[in-house]
Amino acid sequence: MGCPSIQLAHIRIPAFKFKVDAVLPIRQLGCEFVEIAELSQQVPRHFLKLGCGSLEGICDTTFQVKEWNPPNLEEPYGELDIGADFNGFGRIIKLHKDDTERPVYGIDASNICLGETGEGILWAFRGVIVWREDGEYRYVRHGPFIFHVTEGNKGALYNTLHQLYFDSDRWVSAPTVDRMGNRIRDVLERWLQKQVCLSSRGALILWDGSLTTRTVNSPISVLNDLLRAARERLNTVLAFSKKTAITVSGRRVNDLLDDRDTPCLLDIDESARSRYSNQLHFFGRIYASKLAPSHFTFRMDIDRGIPFEEGIGAVQILLGNDLIVENYPETLRLAHILSRFSEGEVIGMQRYVADNYGLKVIYRLDVRQVLFGPYGGFSPMRKGVTPDYDAGL
Repeated sequence: MGCPSIQLAHIRIPAFKFKVDAVLPIRQLGCEFVEIAELSQQVPRHFLKLGCGSLEGICDTTFQVKEWNPPNLEEPYGELDIGADFNGFGRIIKLHKDDTERPVYGIDASNICLGETGEGILWAFRGVIVWREDGEYRYVRHGPFIFHVTEGNKGALYNTLHQLYFDSDRWVSAPTVDRMGNRIRDVLERWLQKQVCLSSRGALILWDGSLTTRTVNSPISVLNDLLRAARERLNTVLAFSKKTAITVSGRRVNDLLDDRDTPCLLDIDESARSRYSNQLHFFGRIYASKLAPSHFTFRMDIDRGIPFEEGIGAVQILLGNDLIVENYPETLRLAHILSRFSEGEVIGMQRYVADNYGLKVIYRLDVRQVLFGPYGGFSPMRKGVTPDYDAGL
């Protein structure tokens, strides 16, 4: 863990082509593929330095390890009901596959809690870039980076990362220690997005999440600069949300489309902006997407800074350049999988920190289990998992 782990690999799949039925207008782009060396040499060294620095002060303290449990990294912005009648609401845009060759990049990052010390929390972070080129999927993986976050160092860590990676000289308040894991992960993910936006040309860049922001973890200026850098190099940013809080008259956006018109998009942008433009910043046009027959429908945002027809054309090129399984791009799916931590990796990092920093491993009782037993949400089958609710006593 003392140095960044960078892994280069490729996954071979058969080359595939799609028949073009119709194509909406789009700019003529010269596709320039990024060499593996360019991405692999861009190491987030400040993450390594700050992480190691934060570990120096934890010698000879207690360490309560946390049992492995896959984290839920989705953070919806709250319920946003558009309030329109679905009959006649929006418009369905039919899509057709376009096999014009363009590189496709998927970006994701992950964090996990390793445990608690007497002063704070130990977090691990990892980020991944996956791209498809010549019928192969390749990736670069950065991490894991281990941070010890306390009340005393959280402000310095958070603002130093913003200053180093986003040239921001504005001091912002750091969140609570238990939320710092998500915030530091967001910085790493934005840095990876920045590298791809600056290094590629004529590419489709897939982000996990949305292009809507109102919180400190995605400052407006940072997101605006990233999208502008992508457009200047003729890249198109598409963001996919596996979960979204947008509803239409109480119906989830995920339930608005079926398989009859696939592949297609449902345009819900105007309705969303008309109701929430004074609360949120919409950097992307919002759609409900159904790119392949599936049980699922996802929210998709297309960079608002490019012409409407060009954005739709980019989605059609995505259909011709990437596998779409269960309505989700394979490039982004692989980035998600490769960024996650396995149970064995978590145990190894916990052992490394305990052995190298003289930590005394302890096991504290769960207060809910002691006070309420089975009525506090505790299950013997899920030992170590703390519920998010209190039992109704």
